[in-house]
Amino acid sequence: MAEAAPPGNQNLEHLDFLVSSFTDNGKSLRAFTNNPQELAITILTAGLMANSKLMINPEEAVKTAFTIHSRIQAHVGQYQNMQFAAKIDNCFTERPPEVEHD
Repeated sequence: MAEAAPPGNQNLEHLDFLVSSFTDNGKSLRAFTNNPQELAITILTAGLMANSKLMINPEEAVKTAFTIHSRIQAHVGQYQNMQFAAKIDNCFTERPPEVEHD
């Protein structure tokens, strides 16, 4: 006689089915989108929608995700510019190793 699965295992099976269905059996989200900005907006929107404290509707979540993404890109751009400027400054102050020192 076959034993019935404990209730916890049934819930795990349902959760496994739900996740595998949502992800096309484990296919990464990156495989669904070719555009990095679209991927970022999708992830941010999902995070906003998952936060029960925000109580935000999908339309507001998408608009907010674009705003957040824009701010992130501005900060990343500023950081990259500072890194580039620091590397360029060193180019003008350091002498190449092949130049003999006096």
